[in-house]
Amino acid sequence: MINMKWDIAFLMRNYPREYRFADRNYMMVDVDQRHLDLLRKHTASMPTVAAFFAGADSNICSAVLFRIEADTEDEAIELTRHILEGFIDGLAMLVDRNLPKICPLLQVRRDEERDSYLIELGDPGWAYFQAKDPTSNTVWQRRCKMVFNTLFPFFDVIAQLHPRRDTSLSRQLMYSMKMYRHGAATGVFGLEYICKWSALEGLVCSGERHRKLALLKNRIPQLFPKECARIAAKVAELWELRNEAVHEARAFDSDYLHEAPLLGPQIEEVELLFSTVVTFALANIDRANSVQALWTYAASFKAPEWAKKRPRDMPRMVMTKISFQTKLAITGGGALFDRAFTHRN
Repeated sequence: MINMKWDIAFLMRNYPREYRFADRNYMMVDVDQRHLDLLRKHTASMPTVAAFFAGADSNICSAVLFRIEADTEDEAIELTRHILEGFIDGLAMLVDRNLPKICPLLQVRRDEERDSYLIELGDPGWAYFQAKDPTSNTVWQRRCKMVFNTLFPFFDVIAQLHPRRDTSLSRQLMYSMKMYRHGAATGVFGLEYICKWSALEGLVCSGERHRKLALLKNRIPQLFPKECARIAAKVAELWELRNEAVHEARAFDSDYLHEAPLLGPQIEEVELLFSTVVTFALANIDRANSVQALWTYAASFKAPEWAKKRPRDMPRMVMTKISFQTKLAITGGGALFDRAFTHRN
């Protein structure tokens, strides 16, 4: 396939003007207030885009223009987004938590056409599939209700009502549950994996400084007596993924960072182990003071029936490249790019 020429414009909020830079195929420029007002008017029905434009004005907004070649629109967007996010990766060393915000609305021009058009990008997330068998949804809802019921001792610990709220085990439960929650909130699959694995590891290895893999492979499978070998192998696999993500920062996957493992699809495996370990810990919170003491009761624990994956016919799948055609065109929009790059060159 012959490469096509693509012009793509991203909007950003709060990018410091003193840190702007440019090269032959990209530049950072001011945005006219009239342009912002027009975009705000025509995208009011798009919640994530409207949130970006709320309170936005030309004093805090910048545009990043790209002129590249790529086979397809998807490839062009993926490449330019990778570059822009990399720019912000570097800027993070200068601005602390005051990171620029990228607008999920892109202006795209294809192959030197006269007009440009707008595309809305979606955040990476989970796609949930409806069950074909109505009983599957009932089974899953029942499972969630059972998980909820097992959490009441934890809620008592948090509310300072449980008589053993100050034990080492109770405190580790609070740390692990908080880490798990922040993993769910991060919106980045690699970071979600790291946080949820860390939450699990804390309830299995807290207090240990060495031989953690051996402990994980020995302790967790005890909760799954009918599939010990499989669980031990899976724990070792998840541990290796954790090592790459934590020790080599390989927690992010894209077409241009393809050495990193795909962590998103493995999150459900970690969640299954974590929910079972939490249930085990809460079932023994009245007699175990520490994580180390907790695992002396593993052989007598029977994992509940609901400690399993989602029903096969209602899977949850990773979604990373999401875009929507808005059907909004900018007549003569190509001239905006031509003027900018002509002036630059």
